[in-house]
Amino acid sequence: MAGKLPCFLFKQTRVNFDWTDNRSPVSIDIHLPKHNTHPAKSIDFGSAQTRSITLDSEEKFKFSQHANAGSIYYRPSGRFPRCILWRVLEDWKALSITSVDFTRPDTQPEVTRTLRFLFPESIQPGSVGFADALDHDELVVYVLTTRGVLYTLILTPDMLTGTSRTVRLSEFCTTYAPSAFTLNTPHFVHPVNDRSLVVAMRDGSMLKLERQHPRTSLGPYTEKIFSESNYFGYLRAKLPWVGASTVPYRDGTVYSTTAVSALTHMPNSSPDAMEDERSPVQPLLFTACVDHTLKVWSLDQENLLFSVDLLNEPPTTSSKVRAWLDPSPSPLLAVIDRSFHPNHKFYLVSFSSASTGKFKFWGARYNPDGTFQGLQDLFPEKTFEAAPPSGTAPWIISEFRVTPASGPEETLFDLWVLWKSDTNFRIQNIQFDVNDIPSHWKHWATATTDSLYDLPRQSANSQTSEDVTDYWMKWIFYPGRFPDPVLESALLIYENNFVSTERLSSSKDPIQVRVGSVVASAVDLEALDRGLPDYEKYRNVLDMQWERYARLCTELDKARGEALSLVTDPLTGFVWTVNVDGITSLRECSETELIRYNIQGYKKNLDILSQRTPKKLGVQLQGDQLADVMILVNTSNMLLTSLADSARDKCVLRLSEEVVKEEIYSVEDQMAGVYEYCLNEEVPEETFIAIEEAFELIQDPDVAFQSIIDSLFHAGTNSGSSRLTSFGAKALVTGSQEMIQCNHQLLFGLIFLLIHVEFSEEAPYHRLSDPLNLYHRLLKCFREYEIMNWMARNAVPLASRTEDDEISQALTKLQVSEEAHLRHDRLGSALQLVLPLTLGPSSGPGRRSSISFSLFIRQFLAGLDLGDRGNGITNVVAALLRVNAAGAAASFSKFIPSSSWGTYMKARVNLKNKNFPAAATYFHKAAYGMAGGNRNQIADVGIFSNAFELEIATRGLAQYHLHVSKLFDSADSRTHVLEFTKTALTSTGLDDTLRLEILLQQFRSALKQSLFDDAYLALVRIPNKALQNSAIRDLATAMVEQNEGARLCAYPFLGLQDEVDAALEFKCQHIMDLSIAPPFHKVLYAWRIERGDYRGAASILYERLQRLQTANIGSKDPNSRVVTDAYLALINTLSCVDEDQAWILSTKRADAGEGTATGSIKRVRLESGMFCSFVIGTRRLMMK
Repeated sequence: MAGKLPCFLFKQTRVNFDWTDNRSPVSIDIHLPKHNTHPAKSIDFGSAQTRSITLDSEEKFKFSQHANAGSIYYRPSGRFPRCILWRVLEDWKALSITSVDFTRPDTQPEVTRTLRFLFPESIQPGSVGFADALDHDELVVYVLTTRGVLYTLILTPDMLTGTSRTVRLSEFCTTYAPSAFTLNTPHFVHPVNDRSLVVAMRDGSMLKLERQHPRTSLGPYTEKIFSESNYFGYLRAKLPWVGASTVPYRDGTVYSTTAVSALTHMPNSSPDAMEDERSPVQPLLFTACVDHTLKVWSLDQENLLFSVDLLNEPPTTSSKVRAWLDPSPSPLLAVIDRSFHPNHKFYLVSFSSASTGKFKFWGARYNPDGTFQGLQDLFPEKTFEAAPPSGTAPWIISEFRVTPASGPEETLFDLWVLWKSDTNFRIQNIQFDVNDIPSHWKHWATATTDSLYDLPRQSANSQTSEDVTDYWMKWIFYPGRFPDPVLESALLIYENNFVSTERLSSSKDPIQVRVGSVVASAVDLEALDRGLPDYEKYRNVLDMQWERYARLCTELDKARGEALSLVTDPLTGFVWTVNVDGITSLRECSETELIRYNIQGYKKNLDILSQRTPKKLGVQLQGDQLADVMILVNTSNMLLTSLADSARDKCVLRLSEEVVKEEIYSVEDQMAGVYEYCLNEEVPEETFIAIEEAFELIQDPDVAFQSIIDSLFHAGTNSGSSRLTSFGAKALVTGSQEMIQCNHQLLFGLIFLLIHVEFSEEAPYHRLSDPLNLYHRLLKCFREYEIMNWMARNAVPLASRTEDDEISQALTKLQVSEEAHLRHDRLGSALQLVLPLTLGPSSGPGRRSSISFSLFIRQFLAGLDLGDRGNGITNVVAALLRVNAAGAAASFSKFIPSSSWGTYMKARVNLKNKNFPAAATYFHKAAYGMAGGNRNQIADVGIFSNAFELEIATRGLAQYHLHVSKLFDSADSRTHVLEFTKTALTSTGLDDTLRLEILLQQFRSALKQSLFDDAYLALVRIPNKALQNSAIRDLATAMVEQNEGARLCAYPFLGLQDEVDAALEFKCQHIMDLSIAPPFHKVLYAWRIERGDYRGAASILYERLQRLQTANIGSKDPNSRVVTDAYLALINTLSCVDEDQAWILSTKRADAGEGTATGSIKRVRLESGMFCSFVIGTRRLMMK
């Protein structure tokens, strides 16, 4: 493979450990006891504890974030959580367990926490094992420490899912120190089942620990040691001069017979076993030893059954040239539990790490009585050696896995190989037929690394410091690129090494704010000789500082990517690598990704590319058609590469404008404009010649262009029916980001290649049959991917996906704590807002589901429905508005179509951003289309509070304008409330109920704005008498309190004068203190005078007089000037009527003095004796 470019068929997609919370998974720390101690305390599983370690150096970052070991254990089907990620952290002292299920059943809650078991001593490498109970749902964890103590943890579903509140430590944790460890040193642990395990000893023997009872507290382990030979083997192991050979390992030595890999096989346990293989057979233990020996043991009889060289190589007499294996525990064996030959029960694959990497394939033979006979080398004359990914770096194979391949051929399997070189890793794959492995062995495929982490090229248009900062902030804080611990650690390292001033921002500020302020503080604005600021130098230094911080993040992140293990899900077929701080999925490339990553070496790999491209991930291009597409894409890349940086920036800017402009020009004029602005006189002469030569090689350019367009949007029906977990959503969004980036760049290059070919006159290119239609289609596709690209790179608050999140959000609104506020502001890619809840692999075994991951990504992207005629764009806007991402919605609004529904959504965006005039304009534009009742054109996206509101908005102009007025009312823009209620009242065919609702809305809004004229006009038109009386009281109260009594008296209130009088009198009667109360008495007096009711006016003046006298009782001057003025006003009023009419009625308590007066004549009950009426005339008043 050194002289041949690799064939990239797979894509590595890395997922960070930040999917369950805004910072890190909620963790529960469980301190395990030392051996021979019996703690009685209980563990509270309901309280989450966050471990906070100050990350002020790279070493502390690695200590807290990097795992020493880790893998994924897959539980049987039907149990949840099923995919258990375990990691050993903090210098082998902590075991972390969390769920990485891609989907979950509807009946199961989201698993959002991590169990962290803290051990009193270090965990021994290779000594963490898992097993599931067969008859009940329990997960058994075996952990062996460096002091020889075996911890057995029995975890129930309640403990794993978080539904258990408290549990006693002794109920799930027991310790055991095998007596065999007093003489022998354990090497690693291999679990057999939930009741037994095997410990490989360093002297070459095997220790079997078994218990009869599922609970270790009720039944201790029994120990059984077995080895290759009995007494002589024991002496050879203990006495080196007898003949045993040793190898240094860690703090001691291991013997040549020490096992470094173990595999248990029980043929009856496989559901794929054939019917004639269901007879009971003995469980087997396969081991690979340091001396390159493959051994087969009987677990029941504890004896050796078969022994052979790991690669079936002949023995050599010289021990110096004999190949020995690395003594570190590693998986070197795999079983294919199928039978494709009458003499073979199953198949075994062995791997030797002694050299670069060789494989051997064996067939298991059994005797007629069902006993194991031995292993048969399937191809004794062949050596199957894997070639490293690159000839320049030292690569070693760390692990391998074998999985069934897709397709109808039952004998076809996939071999996955994990190569490691320092912190780098690569995954290779080869498909082989068990019956014909040699003919398949040369067709190796490689997985390409993720493409989201390369440092970006600086834009030539970055002219100011704001441009530089914005450019780097967008790249560094790209959703999913760097987790918060990396950003925080890089910031602290940067501050300690490059910033001399004190910290400028609070630790409570968002990480974006702190990074921006700290980087800016590292740069000083210097002056030129003329005394002017040197902005150019400042911009360059600022760019250098941003690049320095970005490199710190990249270096910290690079160390996180080191692979620890390679795992395959036996149920779904997903392939993963567990990294020191993250997890990487392996998915099959889509057809467009395959084209992009194989452009350079497609000629030599054309056969394998044609054979292994699944139709579900494209249109299955093959042969010459695939070659034409490769040439076309390579030519477009060559064109863009030949342009200067400034020309490429102009291309980006112009095309981003083209996708949002209204189509008012012809397609030809659009293409000509783009060419003149971007490509005219920008393409070098040698590029002209190269493009001409490339087009001569393409058989049919029209078909090549069309094939790419078809491949981009070809996606099968959505077969996923499971509910995504937070981890599944995170993985799906990350894969979508990569696929969007690939397709976006591909379309970008093809558009400019098409324009160049069509409008260049310097070279006689092979003309296309219909370039205008092709450009229109390409631009339409690019527009969709431009929208996806915006969604992929913009971080927004994420909507709650679970009931727990909804509860937290509700608590956040109550502002119960700062932690709740932070949880509510969890950020993520905008793509995650529109993820369907039921997208993912359905439960059930399958073959080759690495295809499914990419297939679900394509189905998700196709399901966004971002075309001009769909509702996908408005769905995105609605999702942004639901999470209050007003700024992001405003940025996204440029993509909203000009349909009625799109115009309405533009109005909602402006309303959310408090741009009320623009919102009103858009609401008016959308009125006729929205109110027309065409429900099919409006998406049910949850932007409406309920279904009733949606029906109102689409049931006529009056209902629509009323709906809009309520929106403005909720946004406190009451001016526009009046505007739209007035517009609603102009509609025809209003019924009384609707008219009443509009008038009440108009009245309330006008009253809140103190627009009393509008409020009065709405009030007198209210048809409901009770609601009208209530509105009169509200209007009178508001106007008097705002000193608008004269204005109130000026309103005619035709037919409502008695109601106004009653409302004012009611307010007068309930005044407690005239000195601070609004002047309701004076207004009522003026109201009655205005309408000629002098006696009524005098009556209210007399009541006011009595209250004034009551208020002055006990003062030095009861007959103060205020009281005197009141008497004069009362006398003057009664003087306006005839003398025989110059009287008023008054009520007062029988035992009250002169100055008391309460109540109303209407309330007087003469028969009670409590009150009596008095006739007070002018003569009596003048005697006062």
